[in-house]
Amino acid sequence: MSYENKSISTIIVAAGSGKRMKSNTSKQFMMVEKKPMLAYTIEKFQKCKYIDEIILVLKQEDIEVTKENIIKKYNLQKVKKIVIGGKERYNSVHEGLKNVNKNCDIVLIHDGARPNVSQEIILRGIMGVIKYKACVIGVPVIDTIKTVDENDKILQTPPRKQLWKAQTPQCFDYNLIMNAYNKALKEDIEFTDDSLLLEKLGYKVKMVIGDYNNIKVTVPRDLNILKVLNNEDDYEKKEECQMRVGMGYDVHKLVEGRKLILGGVEIEHTKGLLGHSDADVLVHALMDSILGALALGDIGKHFPDTEGEYKDISSMKLLSRVYDLMTGSAYEVVNIDCTISAQKPKLAGYIDAMRENIAKVLNINIDKINIKATTTEKLGFEGREEGISVQSICMLRKVL
Repeated sequence: MSYENKSISTIIVAAGSGKRMKSNTSKQFMMVEKKPMLAYTIEKFQKCKYIDEIILVLKQEDIEVTKENIIKKYNLQKVKKIVIGGKERYNSVHEGLKNVNKNCDIVLIHDGARPNVSQEIILRGIMGVIKYKACVIGVPVIDTIKTVDENDKILQTPPRKQLWKAQTPQCFDYNLIMNAYNKALKEDIEFTDDSLLLEKLGYKVKMVIGDYNNIKVTVPRDLNILKVLNNEDDYEKKEECQMRVGMGYDVHKLVEGRKLILGGVEIEHTKGLLGHSDADVLVHALMDSILGALALGDIGKHFPDTEGEYKDISSMKLLSRVYDLMTGSAYEVVNIDCTISAQKPKLAGYIDAMRENIAKVLNINIDKINIKATTTEKLGFEGREEGISVQSICMLRKVL
């Protein structure tokens, strides 16, 4: 099931005081380019067409000013409820969880003081929940990290490649996180982070790549950084291509003793295609067309035939990884058109099953996928039944 069929809510937690900002004004209400920071944050989720509602969690004394100076002024219609936060952040999140739409499938939990979240990040979070049930936006740590004792003596230097800096939104299957919160509060389980709660309860949480620009405003200098980043974003949006087209081509040799797999469907034939994976030439060409549209190279770059993990792997699994790259770049499929060139076997009876398999992996309707099969009138290597070739063209659209 795709994100288009899900009920998706966002909880924006903005009930803190922000003492480190050294201001009498709560940081979420500080002005950035003549607009309150919280307004920017809400607008990012307001803009995402897949978000159905926004629940704001505020201090009681901030509710009326937020209604008048932010929600009403900037016409933020997706804010369906404002609830009063609790003593600790987890209390505030719990209040938000209790007030989402009763049909909620996916919930995104986000900091009100993190206004530079992008549409790409929001979509990655949604896709992460659909695939993994629970995920956290984050970025790999750049600096070397040291652990020290109470006397500031170094204990160890953890491998940097294992360290990530968590951001928000943290994104979850609603029932999963709600049940976890109810259990934690009932059993007095201590936690400081939503994903940490699930980890303590034995769930695996996926880390999804975020953006180093997705900063949380914590100290005064962060406001200046935010202003610079906003100016850069404005320039990039003007230059950004919203529609992309990619072309893919692949060919595999027909040999005896191999299964013939096309579009994830096993075809009855005396020969199969030779390759390091299952040699699904249709899916390979399709993946190359998607990667081409994204300017991300080809399948040889991402799934080299020198790697043992790809030996005899289903190409549908590889297509799923390409799908992650596509959604991670905030693109979705507009349409796909593929042409299979093969003298034999006849493929007409298999094409709808191929379309269904591909549509399922790419989370799109089958009517966005066209597959044609043709012979070469016995000309060329295809006509001599030495191999099968496929050409694929796809169009992608930026998700706004």
